Amino acid sequence: MNLLQVFTTPIWESQLPAFDELKEKFIESVNSYKESNPIIDKGDVVKGFQTAKNLQQVRELSPLYEYVSQMSLKAAFDLQFPATDVFITTSWATYLNGPTQYVQEHVHFDTFSGVFYLKVPENVGKLVLSNQSINNQWQGLQMIGKRNKFTSEKLHIEPVEGHIFLWPSYLPHRVEPTDSEGDRISISFNVIAMPKGFMDNVRNGEAI
Repeated sequence: MNLLQVFTTPIWESQLPAFDELKEKFIESVNSYKESNPIIDKGDVVKGFQTAKNLQQVRELSPLYEYVSQMSLKAAFDLQFPATDVFITTSWATYLNGPTQYVQEHVHFDTFSGVFYLKVPENVGKLVLSNQSINNQWQGLQMIGKRNKFTSEKLHIEPVEGHIFLWPSYLPHRVEPTDSEGDRISISFNVIAMPKGFMDNVRNGEAI
C-alpha cells in the first residue's frame, strides 16, 4: 500500500543577513514610524499596538524588504508558479508587552504573508499556525497520541530575533499572550505574486 502525501502546507524560514548590524537602526526607524503614524483600528491585535500598514515605505528598512522579496520569489518557484514578479502590498509593526496582549487568529489576502522578529525578550508569546486540514468534527482526533505532520492541529513557532517566516496567505495564524518584560516587536507583511511583466502591461494599458 502506498502513502500519498498530499495537500501539504509550505512554510519558509530564514535569517536576515547582517541582522546584528541592522538591528538598532531598524528599531530606531520602527519606533520613529510608530510615533509618526498612529493607527485607530488595531485589527486583530488585542491591547497591543500596531502601526499603520505602509511600513515598507521606510527607506531604512529596505534591506529587510529586499530580502523578503527574494524569499517570496523562491517561494513562488517552489510552488511552480510561472515567471513571477512580487510586490509587498502592506507591512506593519506590532508591539506586544504583557499577558493581556496577543493577536487573534486571522488570515490575509494576497499570495504570501509573513513575519520578521525585530526584538524578542524572554518568555514571549509564540506564533501559532493552524492546520486547515483538521477540524473538531473528525473523530480520529480522540485516537491520536503523539502528534505528527499528518495529525498536528497547530504549529507553535518560537520567535527568534532576525528570523523571517513566510507562508501562503490563506493559512490561519495568531500570536499567544506574552509573559515578557519589554516590547516584543515584530514586522508583518503581505506579498502579492503576479505574472512577470503584468504591472508594466497595466501601466501601458495592455492588461484588463
